[in-house]
Amino acid sequence: MTFYINHKAYTVDLGEDPDKALENGLKKFIDIEQNLEEKDILSAYIKKTHELVELEKTLQRLIEKIDDR
Repeated sequence: MTFYINHKAYTVDLGEDPDKALENGLKKFIDIEQNLEEKDILSAYIKKTHELVELEKTLQRLIEKIDDR
């Protein structure tokens, strides 16, 4: 995947991502087709981190419900 940051191209090898889940996950927060600034990347990182924290909380609550049975 190639990112354009301050008009420079940065290519990152994401490994196996046949269904483009990682790429699509990033696209929720940034437009990877356009030139980005550092603040755009930082904002996307914080939003994605928040999303993952909320998912962890939900998963933990579900685990606790299962354990209570």
